[in-house]
Amino acid sequence: MALVGWGSVLLGGCPLRQVILAGEGNSDAAVTVTGFLVGAAICHNFSLASSAKGPTVNGMIAVVAGFVILVIIGLTNRERA
Repeated sequence: MALVGWGSVLLGGCPLRQVILAGEGNSDAAVTVTGFLVGAAICHNFSLASSAKGPTVNGMIAVVAGFVILVIIGLTNRERA
């Protein structure tokens, strides 16, 4: 959940806000919502999604990779003084 929250902050709001903005015609939010759907499909196709048995090893690796990617994005897009 921390990865989802952090990614949402970098996108400019929570996932529900992105859905509402997409419904209002915001093209950036529409691309974001499409990315949510494509990401979910990729997670299920490559066995990254968790089940009732618990998280998969591939899923845990993907979460760590996601944190690394968000750190890189956050550091490269910060405002300079």
